[in-house]
Amino acid sequence: MTDVTMEGAMSEPVTQFPNLLVHDIKAFAPAGVAFWQTEETILAGMKEFAEGWFERRRIGTHAALEAAKLISQAATPLDALREYQDWLGGAFARVLEDGMAFQQQLTKANARIASRQTQTESGGPSI
Repeated sequence: MTDVTMEGAMSEPVTQFPNLLVHDIKAFAPAGVAFWQTEETILAGMKEFAEGWFERRRIGTHAALEAAKLISQAATPLDALREYQDWLGGAFARVLEDGMAFQQQLTKANARIASRQTQTESGGPSI
């Protein structure tokens, strides 16, 4: 009789195991969904930043080409220096734009992540 009781006790956890897994999966599913939604948000932000960065590089390349032409045609060293300074001012402005665009993307991403995290913790719907 002891053997039958042991078999019954042994089989009980085995039959409950799949039910435990389903419960655990359902408990972690919202976190998995939120993770991949956040990943999509970050990728969209990176794409937006990259497109802006490439556009600023295109503008910078065009500006450098124009500056090189004007410098080569300058009548005096002072004229050449003026053209160089104009180009350099634009280059610095584009670098600052890069920094500001990057900061804006980080701010947006952090706000979205924080919003999702707050909603996940409170049991609300994910965005």
